[in-house]
Amino acid sequence: MENSNLLLGDSFSKFRERPKWILNLIIWIVVVIGSLWLTFAFSDWTELMKQTNSNMNQAQVEQARSFMGPVTVIGGLFSQLFYLLIAFLIVWAIARIFKSNVKKKSIFAGTLFALLISSLVALIVLVIQVIVGLDIVKISITSLNIFDPGNKVLSVFNLQTLLSGYLLSVLLYKTCKLSGKVSIIFGVALVIISIGFGLLGASIQ
Repeated sequence: MENSNLLLGDSFSKFRERPKWILNLIIWIVVVIGSLWLTFAFSDWTELMKQTNSNMNQAQVEQARSFMGPVTVIGGLFSQLFYLLIAFLIVWAIARIFKSNVKKKSIFAGTLFALLISSLVALIVLVIQVIVGLDIVKISITSLNIFDPGNKVLSVFNLQTLLSGYLLSVLLYKTCKLSGKVSIIFGVALVIISIGFGLLGASIQ
């Protein structure tokens, strides 16, 4: 991996010496809010709410929908900020275990950039699905459930999961300067764990 031209590798390398993150944080928050709004605005809340409570009439559904909008966006944003914190702590712990001398600020900047890229891809996918009229709740064009809409098991096998694994590997390799082997192992582990928990969640539902 040392001499390979990794996609986004140069960007992750720069964060080691120049860990600028404020602009990326602002962009990431805007992207997250955009994704949350699209998900809310183009989801069939009437069907979802009536599945939860079949006794709800249309007026009650509309009232609940007007309340759920801000709650969904604000709650989703805070959950993503918490996820950013957890992701940063995990990467920091890995870097410390393997004796990396990377600065905490660099780890945070790299972690934020990785989440920004994955969030941008997710937003682009949402926009494409909205434009072509695909149900964004039942279908994801980056997952296998595009062949069987609504299939929770197939939705677990998603290209965005592979992207997350790749971004973690590049972050560890280029920003934290861990070995290529260790970086790949953690990237693959993330993919396997994500799929495992996804399948577990799908089986429970």
